[in-house]
Amino acid sequence: MSPLLRYFIDLCRLRAAPQDLPYSRPLMWLTLASYFIVGLGVSLVEQPAGPALVSALVDTALLTALAWVSLWILGKTRRFVQTLSALAGSGTLFGLMGWPLIALLQHVPAGEPTSLSLLLLGLIVWNIVVIGHILRHALDMAMWASSGIALFYVYLSIRVMSALYIAGN
Repeated sequence: MSPLLRYFIDLCRLRAAPQDLPYSRPLMWLTLASYFIVGLGVSLVEQPAGPALVSALVDTALLTALAWVSLWILGKTRRFVQTLSALAGSGTLFGLMGWPLIALLQHVPAGEPTSLSLLLLGLIVWNIVVIGHILRHALDMAMWASSGIALFYVYLSIRVMSALYIAGN
């Protein structure tokens, strides 16, 4: 397993931090591109190509804005490259884990109970914890505060993606 993949797995296990990544703009662009591509793939499960592309672009922009604005407010913008790399890399892994669940949920009749929904909810909660963990290190704040920011970000992201989905249909 590559050291980079191992790092992102450890990050998702809360055993690594964004400052453990090298400061590398090419790595930031690579993780951001992978985040976008996986987001596009997930969006294509539910939407036609045009709206899916817009959703993936907006989602990537929201992630970038989360990193930049939160660091800018606290005067820690020098941490942007590593923070965004950590957020995008871990987000890519969560996207890859959620993709098959979302695809399988498309075949479940509406209103029918399924354990897939609980698995997806667990994945979302885990993602919030990981985002909170990354922000805790990047912003030098308590885990409860950074998790609150992560929860607000995920809520906002879901609302925006829902609005885009409704507008696209």
